[in-house]
Amino acid sequence: MSETQRLSGSAEIVIVGGGVAALEALMALRAHAGDALGITLVAPQPEFVYRPMMVAEPFDAGSVRRYPLRQIGSDFGARVLQGAVTGVDARERRVVLRSGDTIGYDSLILAPGARMLRAFDDAIAFGEPGSGAAMRGLLVDLDEGRARRIAFVAPTAAGWLLPLYELALMTARHVADRGLDAELVLVTPEPQPLALFGPGPSAVIARLLEASGVEFIGATLGDVTAGGVRLIPGDRVVPVDRTVALPLVRGPKLDGVPAEPEYGFIPVDRHGRVPGLEHVYAAGDATDFPVKQGGLAAQQADAVAQHVAARHGADLAPAPFTPVLRGMLFTGDQPRYLSAAAGEGPVSSQPLWWPPTKIAGRHLAPYLLERDEAEAKAIARAPEGFDEVEIGLEGVALE
Repeated sequence: MSETQRLSGSAEIVIVGGGVAALEALMALRAHAGDALGITLVAPQPEFVYRPMMVAEPFDAGSVRRYPLRQIGSDFGARVLQGAVTGVDARERRVVLRSGDTIGYDSLILAPGARMLRAFDDAIAFGEPGSGAAMRGLLVDLDEGRARRIAFVAPTAAGWLLPLYELALMTARHVADRGLDAELVLVTPEPQPLALFGPGPSAVIARLLEASGVEFIGATLGDVTAGGVRLIPGDRVVPVDRTVALPLVRGPKLDGVPAEPEYGFIPVDRHGRVPGLEHVYAAGDATDFPVKQGGLAAQQADAVAQHVAARHGADLAPAPFTPVLRGMLFTGDQPRYLSAAAGEGPVSSQPLWWPPTKIAGRHLAPYLLERDEAEAKAIARAPEGFDEVEIGLEGVALE
């Protein structure tokens, strides 16, 4: 079948992507429009991966969870197709798959995420496949004296830099717990630590870095070379044994979809509408909003879902995307919770939102918490000797 037919008597919404923005949009649409809309989720991978926990795995402080998309789709009455979308034919209202097949839509939500590119050859590119194992190897090198000077480098101010602070702070805790002799430096274009959260939280994080023995070098780009990091501006070279860097983020490159010229992100208005493409929306890291973070992606998706639901008959006045930044910072000790709206907010060792998870999504976060709790109950009820590895999310009923 070369084209998926629209459901009889209802509008067909196609959501492209299997990440935070795509799933939040799915859940929000069901919350606002009930069963009135047909929804198809198209994603290249079979699972939703809870990526923010990647920073915890090398330190045995947590693990990345994976959730089958087909089960999520079933829970919210959506059809799930596994496939890669390469473009949009807005005139014919269809998305084009790599296979050549097309899927028709009445409204389209693009949430494919951003492309991640390695910034430096001579660095651990944290976030790419194998980077967790590479980070574990770095810790072993610290333990055994093969590395002593470590740099953590943000190649750009765009994206989401909080994971770099987590890696630096948790490495500092590892060093302190083992009484190692090490020098840690964090290089970032930000003028102050995590400046997005405002002066107050930034000052708190600066003191935390100092107390942990991490040298902060702000308002600076780092050029990583073998054996050192050259600081720009200036000619200072910081000698290092290992470097950990975040990736560059770029737009998704979809045929027929406008992209801003510098980095290829999809331009959107405050309701997530893509200019020049009727009935096409975008949310999350693929858009031109400069901060690429799960909680903000969820907020964008909520705004899009409201507008789509209203367009197809839901009785609501769609609210525009008004970003509220929330970040849970792993430190190797007690986490810190940071929140900011309009450039300033609190920082606390106690949760500032509920559930107090890394991704603060209105619909996605409670759903994942409920699934995790249901799975934990199922494991606890398993008879003695039962192989827990075989208990999957698809076999757990929500209570």
